[in-house]
Amino acid sequence: MKIHEWEPFLRTWSDERDAARRAEEPPEPPLGWLGFEPAAPERIAALEARLGAPLPPSYRAFLEVTDGWRWAGEFVELLAPAAEVGPVRELTASLHEDLTMWEREDLDADLDEEDEEDEDEGDEEEGDEEEYESARWNRAVQISLTGDQTWLLLDPGDVDADGEWAAYRYSTWSGYGPQRYDSFAALMRAEYQGFLKLRRPKAP
Repeated sequence: MKIHEWEPFLRTWSDERDAARRAEEPPEPPLGWLGFEPAAPERIAALEARLGAPLPPSYRAFLEVTDGWRWAGEFVELLAPAAEVGPVRELTASLHEDLTMWEREDLDADLDEEDEEDEDEGDEEEGDEEEYESARWNRAVQISLTGDQTWLLLDPGDVDADGEWAAYRYSTWSGYGPQRYDSFAALMRAEYQGFLKLRRPKAP
């Protein structure tokens, strides 16, 4: 999906979700357009000022089409409007703690594989666990509000040559750590594919 194709992509998603709801037994009421009014330029500018950085192109273009989104996939009920986007450490402290724990455990596992340290040193590292801070999750931006213990995030410190920020999906119940995507657009493509897999009616 190219950046300029957000609106047809989102319109298709809305139509297909309504078709899936109508195919339920009993049929569910239609949702119509899953989005909202476009974010005003001053609202986008205010978000960039709060974050201290220009938004990644695909996310900015998305907000210019709709300021938020309902049912991003099957487990995220609402993407936040620009005014409610912010650092995950401020919006959802428990999520920030979970993500930091996952990162610390990954680092510990990498250290165990690369270099077998003596038991005394390993015990010392475990004692320092509460003091560990993650640069990535301290700066991460939470872009979803409600869902089935599932959140979507952007990392303004992981930027590619096109200005896109890395994006993440994390579900506490998955048994896995956060899943990384190259951009917000790639994340939304994955959420759409998840919807198709779980909800789109099968062809007769």
